[in-house]
Parts: sequence; structure tokens; C-alpha cells
Amino acid sequence: MRLPSRSSLRGRPSPRRLRDLVLFLALPLAIVPPFLSYHYRRGLLGVDFERTLLPAARAVAAGASPYPGFGYPPLAAFALTPFTLVPGPDIVFAALLVAAVPASLWLLGVRDWRCYGAAFLWTPVLAAVQTGNVTILLLLGTAICWRRRDSLCGVAAAGGLAIAAKILCWPLLAWLAATRRVAAAVWTAAVAVAVTLALWGLLGFSGLAGYPASLSRLGRSVASDSYTVKAILVDAGVDPALARAAWAAVALAALVAAFLLGRRGDDRRAFGLAAFAMILASPIVWLHSYALLLAPVAVMRPRLSPAWLVPIAFVLVPGTGNGEAWQTATALGVAASTVALALAPEGRRQAAAPAALDPRASTTMPRPR
Repeated sequence: MRLPSRSSLRGRPSPRRLRDLVLFLALPLAIVPPFLSYHYRRGLLGVDFERTLLPAARAVAAGASPYPGFGYPPLAAFALTPFTLVPGPDIVFAALLVAAVPASLWLLGVRDWRCYGAAFLWTPVLAAVQTGNVTILLLLGTAICWRRRDSLCGVAAAGGLAIAAKILCWPLLAWLAATRRVAAAVWTAAVAVAVTLALWGLLGFSGLAGYPASLSRLGRSVASDSYTVKAILVDAGVDPALARAAWAAVALAALVAAFLLGRRGDDRRAFGLAAFAMILASPIVWLHSYALLLAPVAVMRPRLSPAWLVPIAFVLVPGTGNGEAWQTATALGVAASTVALALAPEGRRQAAAPAALDPRASTTMPRPR
């Protein structure tokens, strides 16, 4: 991000410049610290980290197995063992997640400072930091995968570790194969399998046999509370089997579209749809899951555009469960609208963009005197 010179800051800022500073710098700074402080004082900062991830890391550090109660693959537990040695691990982990958001945007090619501020106005991003799960780390792994897409070793390592951390990242394989990076797709899958089996081997393969059934039980128990196509259809009275088929069809359609775009050489849109498919194909989707939408938006719209602002509407939906049926529909609608705006052809998007988001607007990061 290009920083302005001191002389450029001496004059009175234009109304547009002042608006940008208020909306994308002052407002995030006024929201994020108080939000995290509020949840910390109430013991709600890093609830997933404290209740699920850290106990598993402590079990691994002590030479025990976190299974069968642990719902993640073993990489999550092994990777977090350093946090068992630091004071205030929940605060340290939250700080890591906060830092991972701009790092991901940078790797995805975003240089417009306003987009960084806009990202912290997304409640899915705030929820991901507050709950302390691996969503933002998966975003970071996905971003590295994009950045290193033409490096066999780089993409295999980043993509493989992301899939090994949580299998919902598997649509990355479809993107790689579609864009004729077949060797990268094979090696990415190999890394994911090898890392998972090696770490499970260190645990004596404890819990491996029952892990798929455990995930299935978890999915059945919380599916009705998720922000998924299946959940909204069931709420509308559709038969669960038919709702499940419709959910699978939507996810498959996104993957097929990503594959076709990739075969046509449209790398960015193929990647964006594959990232969206990570959410669509997951049987369990919470509010924080939609932080992964940063990937398609950042890749396709590296400058501020409506696609960065629509996800602010996620503020209408709760972070715990999916609330009322209209809130589930709102979340799905906001997600679909965001991706549609991000992937729309450039000329059409510019015609629809309001004048307030004129690409000629200043995008330089202010520097204190």
C-alpha cells in the first residue's frame, strides 16, 4: 500500500477522503477493540479455542490422544501445542487471528487500504476472532495457496496443510485440477493425506476408525442450526432427504462452474467459486464460516467495491446458531450477493457501482505526522 508524503497531508482533506478515513479507519478501530474486550471480560473470547482446540493441544503435548471427543483432524491439535506454553493463550491466539486477516488480504493481492478496514466491519470476521476457531487460519492457508499457485511445492504445502487442518478446504483440489495444475492437485492431496496419517500415527491411530461416524453424528446434531441451504429448506417444510439433495446440488453446481471457468482459463473466478464452495459444501456452517468469503472478494475485487460492503449486512444474523428462518435466508442471500458482485464481469460491475465508490478515490494509507 502506497503511503502519501507529508506534504500531501498538509492540505484540508476532501470530503471523500474524510469519509474514507471515518468509515474504514476510525470505525473499525472504534468497533474491534471494544468488541474483543467486551467478550474477554465475560469469558467469551476464544470459546472454541479454550473449550476444544487448547484441551486437544494439551492432550497431545502430554502424549495422550484428544480423540474421540475432538472434532478436528490431528493437525489442529499438534499445530497449537506451542500455545500450551504461553501465558494468556486465548489472547495470543486472538491476536494471531487478527493479524492473519490483513496478511491474507495482502497475499490475495489487495493493496487498497480501505478494503482492510472494510474486512473488520464484517461480523463473520469478528465472530471468527471472538470464537477462536481455525476459520481465519484456513483463509490464510487458502491465500497462500493462491499466492503460490504456480509453485508446485508452495501450493502443495499450503493447500495440503489447509485440507489437513479441516477437510472443508478440499474444493481447492478441484480448482487446481480445473486450471490444469493436475500435478499440484495430486501433490496437495498427497500432502494432506500424508500429514494426517503421520500425525494420527503418532497417536497410535486412536480415534481414526470412529472419526467419520463422529463427524456424521456431529453434523446431524447441529445441522438444523447451521446457515445452509438444507437448513432453510427444512425450515420451509421440505422433506429432509430432498433438502439434503438440494444442498448437494447447489454445492455441486458451484464446483462445476468453478471447474468450467478453470478450463476456460479464468483462474480468478475459478478460485473464487472454489473458495465459495468450501462454505456451500460444508454440512455445518456458522456465522464465522462466511469469513472465507474474503477469498473470492479479495481476488476479484482488490479495490473497494460493493462486494466489500454487502457482507456488513451479516450483522442482521446471530453468531450462535442460525436464528429464525428469515435470518438463515438473509445469511445465504448476503453470501450469494457478495459472490455474485465479486465475480460479475468488470464492465457490468462498474456500471452498477455507486459514484461514492469511484475507483479514482484515494486508496493511500494515512501516515501520522
